[in-house]
Amino acid sequence: MDDNFTPKQVAQALQVSESSVKRWCDRGLIRTDRTVGGHRRIPLDNLLEFLESTNRRVLDPTAIGLTVQSKQSESPAVSKPVPAAESSALREAFERAILSGNEGEARRVISVWYALNGGMVSVADDLISPTFRSIGEMWECGDVDIYQERRGCEICMRLIHELRRLLPEPVGVAPLAMGGTIVGDQYQLASQVIDIVFRENGWRSVNLGCNLPFGSMLSAARKHMPKIFWLSISYVRDESQFIEDCDRFSKQLPRGVLLVLGGGALHEGLRKRLSFSAYCDSMQQLANLARTIRVSIPPPQQQI
Repeated sequence: MDDNFTPKQVAQALQVSESSVKRWCDRGLIRTDRTVGGHRRIPLDNLLEFLESTNRRVLDPTAIGLTVQSKQSESPAVSKPVPAAESSALREAFERAILSGNEGEARRVISVWYALNGGMVSVADDLISPTFRSIGEMWECGDVDIYQERRGCEICMRLIHELRRLLPEPVGVAPLAMGGTIVGDQYQLASQVIDIVFRENGWRSVNLGCNLPFGSMLSAARKHMPKIFWLSISYVRDESQFIEDCDRFSKQLPRGVLLVLGGGALHEGLRKRLSFSAYCDSMQQLANLARTIRVSIPPPQQQI
C-alpha cells in the first residue's frame, strides 16, 4: 500500500466521481500535494482528515491498496514488519508527537506505518504498544507527567477511529465479535484496536466500551449472540472477585459463544485461574485466531 494517492484512486475508494475529488482538493477540503509535474497527490493522513471531517468512509479499500481478509484466502493474516531502516525513526517521531500532544504529526506517523504494513496489527503491536510502554517507564522514572500519557491515549483513540473509516462495513453474514472492559478498567484504546482487527479479518464487530458490569455484558451477549466475546483486561481492582465474576460470566455465556481474553493485567498466575476459550498476548495472535475461527464457520444455509 502506498501512502500517496491520485484523485482517481480516492474517487474509486469513496465511490464518487474523480471530478468531485479534484474539486474538493481545489477547495482545500482535501489537503493535497503536487508532484514536480503538477499532478495532485493525496497523502493518507490528509485522506483520513477528510474522512473524519465529512463523516465519510472508504467503500472500496482495494482502490488504495487495502485488503480485507476473505474467507476463501488460505494464507493466514500475518503482519509485515516495517522496514528496519524506517521503524526506529518512525517510532521515535511518534513518541515525541504523543508526549508533546502533536496530533498532526502522530497522524502522519500512524498513516505512514499503516501504509507500509497495510493493516492495524503492526500499528498496534509494533508502534502504539512499545510507545506507551516506553512512556510508562519514563513516568515511573519521573521524566514525564501522567497527563501526557492520558492526552496521548486520547490522540491515539481519535486516530484509530479515523483508520476505522478505511474499512468497508462488513456484510451481514459475517460472524459477530463483541466485547469491552470490566468495571474499574477505563482503558479504551485496546478495545478500539481489537474492533478494527476483527473488521480487517472480515468480522462484524461491536465495541461495547469500557467500565462495564459483567451482568450488562452478559445481557448483550444473550441478545446479540456473538461468535466471540472479548474482554480486554488492563486493570483488575480485586483479583479474587475478578476470578469469581469471570468464571460465572464464562459459564453463563450462551452455548457457542467463545470467551477470548487479553490485556496487560492478566499475569500468568492470574490467567491460570481463569476460565476462557482463548487468550491472546498480541493483536497478531488475535488476528490469527479471528481468521482461523472465521474460516471454520460453515456458510449459512440457503433458503429453498
